[in-house]
Amino acid sequence: MINMVKKLLEKIFPKKTDVTVGVDIGSSSVKIVQLRTVSNGGESKKELASFAIKPFKSQDRKDILQGIKEAVEMAKIETDMVNTSVSGQAVIVRYIQIPIMKKEELANAMSFQATKYIPFNIEEVNYDFQILDTAKENDKLMRVLLVAAKKEVVDERLEMLQEAGLKTNIIDVDSFSIINSFQLVSQENKGIIAVLDIGADITSTTILCNNIPYFNRDVPLGGNDMTKAIVREFEISAPEAEEIKRNPQEKYGELINVITPVLDSICGEIHMSFNYCESQLGSSVQKIYLTGGAAKFKGIDKVLSGILNVEVQVWDPSQILQVNQSLSKDHLKTVGPLLTVAVGLALRD
Repeated sequence: MINMVKKLLEKIFPKKTDVTVGVDIGSSSVKIVQLRTVSNGGESKKELASFAIKPFKSQDRKDILQGIKEAVEMAKIETDMVNTSVSGQAVIVRYIQIPIMKKEELANAMSFQATKYIPFNIEEVNYDFQILDTAKENDKLMRVLLVAAKKEVVDERLEMLQEAGLKTNIIDVDSFSIINSFQLVSQENKGIIAVLDIGADITSTTILCNNIPYFNRDVPLGGNDMTKAIVREFEISAPEAEEIKRNPQEKYGELINVITPVLDSICGEIHMSFNYCESQLGSSVQKIYLTGGAAKFKGIDKVLSGILNVEVQVWDPSQILQVNQSLSKDHLKTVGPLLTVAVGLALRD
């Protein structure tokens, strides 16, 4: 009888778990990160308890779902409650300035303001907002971050996770999940920095001033464009091109020459973003943090630094986290930048 009551109470008032899980469903793979809160000398820290990366066989829904299910098993997650994110053209990020008001007043105002900045039918999107700070050029205005995502995209993500046996706790945006991963380090990046996430299909640029986001832009260029360039140049298949990207050996010099035009195109878009922010903030970007799949390519940070004339550092949150002794640190060094979004999601309690 006591056990029955205990189980009933656990269903009504579930125990708060000491693990959090981030699920990053990208265009070519799913990444899962499980973090555990551990005590170390009286101080609580986040430990990377497990992770999994599972490429999709294809972009068919059934293959994506199967990939998620397999990644869940590989990661051996201890809770079915997860955080996830969305990205792409169905997601709108806007930084707006409006008269200073209380948060309660802002909630009412945003129901009217949102329609000015969201290029979709307001009934077709979920949106949220966050007050950032007072506008630099006018102390009577405040800067507000407005984020919207099409309901059909959000609903599809929720439905897919549910079919994989998971419940969704938080839905975020990829670029802000990456920024969230920066809480792992002391906030020493004063001034203007950029976070560059080069994924398979999309490159996302987020610019921060004194750790507050000021600008975000996605462009439809990424690692797959580099792969296509390699396929054309060497007349090989896409899987062979991916293998050369991972292990170029004696072809490294040729490979750099092949992918540089793609990087030039990406950097052209980044330059426009930098110029816009410089006109708004009165100062230029001082450092770039590079993450995403392309960050694994040897020397890409130096190539980008040469093109953009800005210091570029690969951002790999797995090298900052305490790592469970069961995990291979050598393996993490090769895949860490792929986990940035999932880590940022898992850091959301």
